[in-house]
Amino acid sequence: MTDILNFDNISTMIDTLKAIAEDNRFQIIQLLSKKSLCVCEIEEKLNIPQNLVSHHLSVLKKTGLIDDCRCGKNNYYTLNKQSLKKLNKILTKLGE
Repeated sequence: MTDILNFDNISTMIDTLKAIAEDNRFQIIQLLSKKSLCVCEIEEKLNIPQNLVSHHLSVLKKTGLIDDCRCGKNNYYTLNKQSLKKLNKILTKLGE
């Protein structure tokens, strides 16, 4: 089923869904859907420690849901909309 949509394998899709299912990560995705943010901005908005924000960003980046870009001393994170579109396509296909 996942081969049709060029998803590497089922475990990759499951890892992506698990990443989204965690509360803080879902909130990070929601924040990044509006604009790019650095770790300190995400930390402030979610009111969680910097090390925890970094951990969640690392998980999301590993799944390909977000990208980062270094600008001066800060890394800015953006939503990878192509990955979300791909995931949406897969989930839609499952519902057919």
